[in-house]
Amino acid sequence: MIDQMDISLLIRLLIAHLLTDFVFQSDSWVEQRKKDGWRGRHLYLHGIMAGVFAYIFSGFWSMIWIPAAVAATHILIDGIKSRYENDLKSFFADQIGHFAVLIAIWILIIAPDTEYLIYIENLFLYGTKIWVIAAAYLIIIWPSSVLINRITEKWRKDISEKEGAEKDKSLEKAGTWIGWLERFLILTFILLQQYAAIGFLVAAKSIFRFSESRKVGEYVLIGTLLSFVIAVIVGLVASMLLAV
Repeated sequence: MIDQMDISLLIRLLIAHLLTDFVFQSDSWVEQRKKDGWRGRHLYLHGIMAGVFAYIFSGFWSMIWIPAAVAATHILIDGIKSRYENDLKSFFADQIGHFAVLIAIWILIIAPDTEYLIYIENLFLYGTKIWVIAAAYLIIIWPSSVLINRITEKWRKDISEKEGAEKDKSLEKAGTWIGWLERFLILTFILLQQYAAIGFLVAAKSIFRFSESRKVGEYVLIGTLLSFVIAVIVGLVASMLLAV
């Protein structure tokens, strides 16, 4: 039977992956891997980073096979991804592949005959809720930004080409920061059960993001709703896990 200790381990492995793929990986690394493919050193450095993070966050110091397995599979999956267009489909395929590996490793670790769960039980058991909250905030900030960017990419290009780049030019990465902040606030409101504040946030953004261009307005609305939906879903799932 899966208990809190097992859930905590899975969440820690997920956090290690999120840190590797979205926090400590720059856009230049992604472009370099895309350009060099299997010959580029960034591919292997990124894989090693994934293995090290998984090893540290797992807490199973004697299981040397964990970083080796994560690093090898991470390199393999990213190497295959580098051969394809960096679009929404490849993003989903890449993340599903990584998550499948983490789940497989997690199942191997929590096997009934393992002796290591007892070793770290007191260390991580009571921190399960902290790991849930940390994972939720990581998801709504970095992976969500990539997902929204992929979904809205075709509309963004259409606006840039037909509406004029200078006409609707905005501050550098302003949209990204607005998305981060609104999802952060929504998740915080849900965890605090302050649902009325979410409605205030929706009303406030609808005022400040008004645009004379219909296409720009529709694009902003789509991005906003996607951002809100993702934050609400992650918040509800996190609340359910915290209530266990």
